[in-house]
Amino acid sequence: MTNISGVTASALTAYGVRQAVTANNIANLNTPDFKASYTVMEENREGGVNASVARGEDCVEISKEAVDMMNTANGYEANLRALQVSERMAKDALYIMG
Repeated sequence: MTNISGVTASALTAYGVRQAVTANNIANLNTPDFKASYTVMEENREGGVNASVARGEDCVEISKEAVDMMNTANGYEANLRALQVSERMAKDALYIMG
């Protein structure tokens, strides 16, 4: 069985990388010849998420970056909520057993 804490922790880390990439793209919006990067998120064998950064071929589009920020915030929030629920379930199980 997969450890939900490990899975959500890896997802939170991956979303942190994604947010950093978006921030870097926005910071370089007006930099000449800057090409936007993007994050590739892949499932690993343990059920977690690995994030890697890839260099794109396109210039920074602020509308795309805004959508990426919203998606990242929603993904981060969902994984944080899953971690909180998992911890509450573990506490409830200990309470029932005790």
